[in-house]
Amino acid sequence: MSLQIQNVSKIFKQFRAVNDVSFTVEPGEIVSILGPSGCGKSTLLQMVAGLQSLDEGEIRLDGKIISSPNMTLPPEKRGINMVFQDYALWPHMTVVQNIFYGSKIRKVNKQEQAETKNFLFNLLQLNGLENRYPSELSGGQQQRVAIARALSTKPTLLLLDEPLSNLDMQLRFEMRNELSYLLRKLGTTALHVTHDPLEAYALADRILMLREGQIEQYGTPMEVRQAPASLWVAGLLGMTNRLMATAKDSASVKIGDAIIRGNGTLTNGDDVIVVMDSEALKIGENGNEINSLKNSLHGRVTHSIFEGHKWRIMVETAGGRLTVLHGEQVEVNKEVVVSFERNHTFLYKQTEQVAPPFLVHNRM
Repeated sequence: MSLQIQNVSKIFKQFRAVNDVSFTVEPGEIVSILGPSGCGKSTLLQMVAGLQSLDEGEIRLDGKIISSPNMTLPPEKRGINMVFQDYALWPHMTVVQNIFYGSKIRKVNKQEQAETKNFLFNLLQLNGLENRYPSELSGGQQQRVAIARALSTKPTLLLLDEPLSNLDMQLRFEMRNELSYLLRKLGTTALHVTHDPLEAYALADRILMLREGQIEQYGTPMEVRQAPASLWVAGLLGMTNRLMATAKDSASVKIGDAIIRGNGTLTNGDDVIVVMDSEALKIGENGNEINSLKNSLHGRVTHSIFEGHKWRIMVETAGGRLTVLHGEQVEVNKEVVVSFERNHTFLYKQTEQVAPPFLVHNRM
């Protein structure tokens, strides 16, 4: 089942929560809507579900209009299942009754229900919880029941509103991988909302970056990671290393005495913010690791933090502070060389106002 969103807008008292959004989800495709709180992603999902009307544009399922300013097809007639962030479980029903309520209404035979139950209960770690009520479950368990309920009828279009947000870290890591595998195995078309880039990477065929109700970037996980369309997108994806620089030409800048090359479209003399991912940086004590495909900066270690598997090393450079993930502790005040590949270096003009947490580390 394909989903077409065409020039859709939602207005609340002159505030455009969703503003002229257009995209398509192809049959069997998983699209993640990624953005911070208040960007309009849940509102957009609710319009697809039929829980919110729209003020402009239209929504189609396989070419059939299900929402427009003049018509909203009721949710129960859309053939869409949804996993809510707040679970929305029936409090008077057991886990099994909640999960298979839809199957019962659709009169699915008992053998098929038993096969589905065995598969979902093993996948979602629900064995032993069959006869419990929602009030007897933890938040994470309730969320898993909600996911199982949505999957039990094998929907052709599934909406997921922050489906893993209430799971603990380890279970969230396991579940995003298993959910990605399961949706693809079932061939389910899915529209997924999250604020977590790692969850979007794991689940999505394409990621739609939503900013203040408008599309900032739309592409595959690889495309948005390797070429963030803006400084805002880079910040949303967790690229928090920011250095101040001055442009020399269209794709290079000067930081202190070093020339840094990367991806950007600049003009000589522009004030520039250089963005890098902590995991793309390497620390060395000399220039031996540096080659023609890498940039390098000299700096001084100011602090180090042990994070279990690696050390987070803070290095002060001529352009500001860098944070590097490194395999070993490095002594404070040690002079080091930080190297990083040019194709993982992003150059943005200082023309964009970026709110916290997308902060630039100014030179100390």
